[in-house]
Amino acid sequence: MRKVALGFWMLIAGLMLSAAAAPAPAADGDQYLGSWAGTWTGQDGSSGHFTLTLQRGGDGKLGGSIAVTNDGGGGDYTSTLKNAGFTGDKFTAAYEPPDGQSEITLKGTFAAKSGAGDWSLGAKAQPSAAPFASGAWKIVKN
Repeated sequence: MRKVALGFWMLIAGLMLSAAAAPAPAADGDQYLGSWAGTWTGQDGSSGHFTLTLQRGGDGKLGGSIAVTNDGGGGDYTSTLKNAGFTGDKFTAAYEPPDGQSEITLKGTFAAKSGAGDWSLGAKAQPSAAPFASGAWKIVKN
């Protein structure tokens, strides 16, 4: 009986150690963390480039930054992402350009080495209002 009890406790200890050593499941979007180079176009014919950096903060939340350039010159800026997230391969994020009065929303789909979607510029804190401008974007993994 002692041998059976000892064997049982050794089995339990082994299971606990293997469970502790198992890697935690990846959060949605972890495969897309890193730096991405992209281009954007506006419905008005405007265009430019951007670098999107995605990372997890110490709190586990998805975040990052975007550095935007305008092909027409001027208006270049860098901004911190807010409300960034993935559901599977579907991406959404928002950030404020330097004017402090508006917000740009990004929506799209990511793949292993590329992504594409739409952007819209609207009034800050008024998500149901019609956008001032909109367009498309596409990216590739750096």
